[in-house]
Amino acid sequence: MKKIWAATLILMFPITAFAVDDPEILSDEALRANPGLEAMRARSQELSELAEVAGTWKDPMVGLEYMNVPVDSLKLDESPMSGVQFKIEQKLPELGWSKASREVADLQVRVSEHETAEAELQLRRNVEVLFWRLTHSNLLKGVTEEHLNRTQELLRAVRARYEVGKAGQNSVLRLTVLRDRLQDDIGDYDRAERIISAGLSRVLARPAGSQFATSSEIDPVAVVGAPSHWFEEAKENRPELARLRERINVRHRSAELAGITTRPEVNVWLKYRVRDVDTALDDGTDFVSAGVSVPIPWGSRKRGLGRQAAHLQGERGAQAQLAAMLDTIESESISIHSSWTRAFEKASRYRDSILPSSHATLETTLSDFSVGNADFASLYESEVELLILEKAYLTAAIETRLQRAAARATVGTSSLGEIK
Repeated sequence: MKKIWAATLILMFPITAFAVDDPEILSDEALRANPGLEAMRARSQELSELAEVAGTWKDPMVGLEYMNVPVDSLKLDESPMSGVQFKIEQKLPELGWSKASREVADLQVRVSEHETAEAELQLRRNVEVLFWRLTHSNLLKGVTEEHLNRTQELLRAVRARYEVGKAGQNSVLRLTVLRDRLQDDIGDYDRAERIISAGLSRVLARPAGSQFATSSEIDPVAVVGAPSHWFEEAKENRPELARLRERINVRHRSAELAGITTRPEVNVWLKYRVRDVDTALDDGTDFVSAGVSVPIPWGSRKRGLGRQAAHLQGERGAQAQLAAMLDTIESESISIHSSWTRAFEKASRYRDSILPSSHATLETTLSDFSVGNADFASLYESEVELLILEKAYLTAAIETRLQRAAARATVGTSSLGEIK
């Protein structure tokens, strides 16, 4: 009966003879290949290019005017007011507008960059979650196949006993139902593998039919750090928090920029008129003139104050979002830490104590059943109980991996070693 325990150990903890996919490497691939991220990076670059020209003054205007000539001759030398006039004009932006515009543009670039970093973090988590769920499904399938093989062996043995009158038909029927149920479960695992693999292929921008190699061994991952430490690190590392802080700055500086636009936009010009006249009273000296104009800020001031008030409300809303996000991260840190701790404790207990005891129970029951010292019901219950316990262990061990991925995404780090 030691073969049963050895076979199960080989199934759950084999020497891997082939290269399995690494979720960290798959995550790096997703960051390079995912088209959604590429679109966000392009958007950040677009904003960066726009920031380079933010706050640029409007182009100066130059003009040439053939002016004040008699309509009947169009000559320059018949009137002292005639001449060819050159003009240069420049509209001056509101005082402080250029600097404020550049600052707002730079802040918007940083907001976009933090948004991209947050998307990268969540994509990495998504890849890890999909990979470990695929691993979970494949491990459950392997355990189920092992129990299916053992059930078929037991069924053959019980049928042999039934044919000579040493076992009841009920025993054959119960094992038949168990065999059929296990076969049906394998179909569910095959379906889950196809669905999860398709989702993983999508985030990796691979063909939909891509296959992934998962390990047939799994160990639980111990919890690292405390929720309070995670929360403090999240304040420094989480891109979403940085995005919200920069969003507050954007709104605040945009409000200041809107206030600047309520100031007058001055327009200055210089004109030089070349004249072609020479009389006793006018020697034809050229004319030069300069001027300045300032708009009366009726509508512009109202619009500027309205935009300023809107941005201030946006700043208040962004501050509320930041506070809500901090509360969410603190709550998630506690929840994830608790779930991770419990999953690790459960997996460790099952691996070190409960599963060995269950295997020993099945081995003993098989030995007793073979010599007539145990009934079929005890054997059946031992087999089913071992199946349930093995699945529970795998689920708990995988849960530690899923909670680690959640902790990374919450704290804002891609490496477990950075979670203190």
